[in-house]
Amino acid sequence: MEERVISFFHRIPGLWVENTVKAEEIVPAINKFIDNVPQLTETIEETLSNIETQEVLFTDAMNSMLKHLQNVCAKGLESDAQRIMESVSDKSKIAIARKMLKPFITDVLSLSVRMQKAQNAGGTASEAFNQLEIHADMARNILTVCNLLDDDEYRKARAMIEKLAEQDTEEPAFFKLINLIVAKKYAEAKIAANELRNQYIDEIDNLAGSNMSKIVLAVDDMPEILSFVNSALKNHYKIIAVPGGKAALNVIKTQKPDLFLLDIDMPEMDGFELLRIIRSSAEFKRTPVVFLTGNSSRDHVTAAMLEGCNDFIVKPTTYEYLRTTVGKYMN
Repeated sequence: MEERVISFFHRIPGLWVENTVKAEEIVPAINKFIDNVPQLTETIEETLSNIETQEVLFTDAMNSMLKHLQNVCAKGLESDAQRIMESVSDKSKIAIARKMLKPFITDVLSLSVRMQKAQNAGGTASEAFNQLEIHADMARNILTVCNLLDDDEYRKARAMIEKLAEQDTEEPAFFKLINLIVAKKYAEAKIAANELRNQYIDEIDNLAGSNMSKIVLAVDDMPEILSFVNSALKNHYKIIAVPGGKAALNVIKTQKPDLFLLDIDMPEMDGFELLRIIRSSAEFKRTPVVFLTGNSSRDHVTAAMLEGCNDFIVKPTTYEYLRTTVGKYMN
């Protein structure tokens, strides 16, 4: 059992667990991380908006977050947390911290959800799933490198690139990047980093595939989310976007979606009720269902998995992560 758990958590992108770590050491840290992240992220977001009057509370929350990330060996996110704290300590850089916070919170919540999914799934994952998620995580980490280069944090950027190079030793672009920084050719390094990130994004698209005969039914009461989904997926699949559960039920009378992308908190009919109706139909009993929601609490994720959803994405998310998740089930 211990070996299976360790092997399983090894497959979560962004989570670095040494082979020598025992299950009883890492699992409690993971559970504590999952339980504390929603409240911590909320506190961090709220206090940063009023940082001038709540700096102590913000710093305490960020220190707690950093400790959790270190306990579960989330290397890339550790450096992000550290950079936010350094920016806040320098009053002239608070604007930088605000800019960094949104993607950081998104990544932390996504990692928390992946951990929860890992526990619920019982340790099974296909190689195709792993490759997609590895490329998505690499794209995110290279974006962090790009931000470090933009902030003239060349030493930190180099250290992170060296870690990423260890994960993909067959990609020569990492070593090119390191050499450019060593040679102090920073402008060229920024260009090379963006090109490398685009490489991984292109590979995500290749792995996710494109099949315009396949249908994604997106259900969300927020028009901006439906627009986001359409923009992210329209070149890969046929998108049908509707504002609620009743409209979705009307669609499936005449269409057979290959994947459902559902919000949870919606008026009239929430995502759980809609999922139960979908699963009660023999036609859609095995059709993939992915929740796209702003609620990442442990209870919500557990309930979603018990109701029979296949995956769980926390809003806000990125085009790459959405395409990665949907592509796992469409390929």
